[in-house]
Amino acid sequence: MRKFWRFVWTMIGTAFLATSFTWGQEQPAQSVAASDAEIPPQAPIKEENAGSRAFGGIGLGGGMGGPGMGVPGYKAAWYPSRPVSNSAADLGLVRQNLSGAIPIWREGGDTVLLMAGVRNTLFFTDAILPDTKRPFPNELWNISAGLMYMHKFDNGWSGGLSTTFGSASDKPFHSIDEMNVGFFGFLKIPAKNERDSWMFSLMYSPVGNLTFPIPGIAYSWKPSDELHVNIGIPFSAMWKPVEDLTLTFSYIPVTNVNARATYRVMDGLNIYGGFEWLNEAYFLADRADQKERFLAFENRLICGVRWDIWTHAILDLNAGYAFDRYYGEGQNQISNLHDRVVIKPGAFLGANLLVKW
Repeated sequence: MRKFWRFVWTMIGTAFLATSFTWGQEQPAQSVAASDAEIPPQAPIKEENAGSRAFGGIGLGGGMGGPGMGVPGYKAAWYPSRPVSNSAADLGLVRQNLSGAIPIWREGGDTVLLMAGVRNTLFFTDAILPDTKRPFPNELWNISAGLMYMHKFDNGWSGGLSTTFGSASDKPFHSIDEMNVGFFGFLKIPAKNERDSWMFSLMYSPVGNLTFPIPGIAYSWKPSDELHVNIGIPFSAMWKPVEDLTLTFSYIPVTNVNARATYRVMDGLNIYGGFEWLNEAYFLADRADQKERFLAFENRLICGVRWDIWTHAILDLNAGYAFDRYYGEGQNQISNLHDRVVIKPGAFLGANLLVKW
């Protein structure tokens, strides 16, 4: 437990220093998050746009996703111990995520962002991996840092390219085999009606959904301020059927789904509920096959309250029910996984402190 609480306070202190540094920077007249045409899904985003633009459902409920992506801030979730199927062991966990992005250069239509993130999951279990008889990992880390360059062309087009370097493992940076490099690129072309747009993208991460580059093409259809749909891959939709109710949905192949309903109780106070289908991937240091990844999958129902506690900060308290939870080793999520560990469904509690631009 001392290791856990030491890590908690380290993460909180780092978050405080990082956000203090961010807010202390001289902000341009127009925030880097002010224009949909300039900001791709991974960049810092306005909180009111998070639901429709989070890439793969990682920015909404403190989900599993990659560190350094989605809405910046600190997130934590506690899953009480639940039985492991076909075993006498139980498994509980605490998952934490700290992420942020700082504009380090901006001139005209050019912007460079420095991105960084740390995700840590602490497991409390005596379970073993059933095929290889190895102990279940005590903890998993995903540490990454990178740069994103964005440019707005004179003809109204906008584009960007980012690259990240990091390590996702039970022993991060143990060797070169536990390190990874990913990239993301996008090009946004306004449609002739000057309201809609085309989005072309290419994304790759060794610990992403798939182990090869994922191309994307989507048409951003915005017939009104109450309806915005990205038709294609990735797919997302935002609809406000009434003034205070917002419905959002997003999907990225193969198993990243996020559906949510958010109701504005009053200015600065919202309640929400939804469904998330999430996954993670890691390279265990003691794996026999270097191509195999340690994969985690989870479905969950979530509800919560979000409160604007300050001009630049949002407190999100949530709870829910997690089911279809399992871990296993394999090259990808559609292969036959071995060392499969299935966790019984159960409740969870979460708290997020998010940065609002």
